[in-house]
Amino acid sequence: MAAIRKHWREASTLILVIARHSGSNVKPKFVSSSSPAGALAQVNMEVLLLKRSAKSKFMPNLYVFPGGVASDVDFSADWIPVFDLLGKDNRQNLFDFVQRGGQGAPLFSRQRVDNFSHIPSEIAFRICAIRESFEESGVLIARRVEKGKGFRPSPWNKDMWASYIPDETVIKEWRQKVNEDPQEFLHMCQKLEVVPDVWSLHEWSNWLTPCGLKQRFDTAFFICCLQDKPNVAEDEWETVHSQWGSPYDILQEYYQGGVALAPPQIYELGRLMNFSTVPDLLKFACQRGQHRVERWLPVKVASSDSLMSVFPGDSLYPKDIDPEGPDVTFTHTERLAELDNSHPNKHRALVNPEMRHADGRMCYRVVCNIALPGEHVAPHIPDSEFKFVPRL
Repeated sequence: MAAIRKHWREASTLILVIARHSGSNVKPKFVSSSSPAGALAQVNMEVLLLKRSAKSKFMPNLYVFPGGVASDVDFSADWIPVFDLLGKDNRQNLFDFVQRGGQGAPLFSRQRVDNFSHIPSEIAFRICAIRESFEESGVLIARRVEKGKGFRPSPWNKDMWASYIPDETVIKEWRQKVNEDPQEFLHMCQKLEVVPDVWSLHEWSNWLTPCGLKQRFDTAFFICCLQDKPNVAEDEWETVHSQWGSPYDILQEYYQGGVALAPPQIYELGRLMNFSTVPDLLKFACQRGQHRVERWLPVKVASSDSLMSVFPGDSLYPKDIDPEGPDVTFTHTERLAELDNSHPNKHRALVNPEMRHADGRMCYRVVCNIALPGEHVAPHIPDSEFKFVPRL
């Protein structure tokens, strides 16, 4: 298999972002009555979240960005003639451009067998993100060939928004087929002459599931910006509820115990808090794309009075960590305040014993006071705005 390692599976996630139009009469679920009128309210930006089924083996009942495990077909050489429908020069420029920042994280740069090396892994994982998002949400990020004959993108142009297929007939006819067999996504694109809009996906982050969990994933996160809100329909199998919401409102709901999120989702929503408009985010994603992202493996660290999920760059992050090793909690006898003094660089998701919701879920508070590699932004989740409120 193209994307299965001994200890984890490789996957892709799509952070779908839209501009919230002032004339919209649709009130999102994730909205707080205490949202401020300033930039933190993020009134011009919404993100798609899907709630995973309670029967899911991985992160049941949590709200996540759409995405899933890569398939062999995502790496198929048969994608080359599909992209050639928009011009061979376009395709070759695209394949060269995705690797312009040098060697990427291991899921992009590792050597694969010949059958899975016909297209760059950077393209394969973008195809995966689009395919999985189509399966889980019904949103098809793609371009019709007849409308794209003159498509001559300067790759990742800061003014280029994502394109999607709004045809409900196409979605109803093909979505179940693709869900049952990923190969059908390639067949759909060939038959309908549509091309996955990989040009609109920007490399954003790479998270590796911590050691010790039964299911582990090495996941590429991509940003994708849309001008209009597409129709979304959960698949009622992996996903049971879909919702758009501003990063601010989603985080407010999380800290008030109303929505369950995993640390990577909290972290990435916090990153989006740095941008007041979607064009600002799109411009930043295009400019930052000249740098590759690092793979981050969260590590558990315990003090005498707290538990942390620590990320690279934190003073407490172990110097030698084996991503294929056993589950280990690095324990310190000091209190958190003492560790803060002796280990000043902070890049972590912190849990205090009191920070648990009524159902027992831990509540994470992300802290970052370091400059991140690749000119990336750190999460912006100020304590003054997001206070933990246990919901009884």
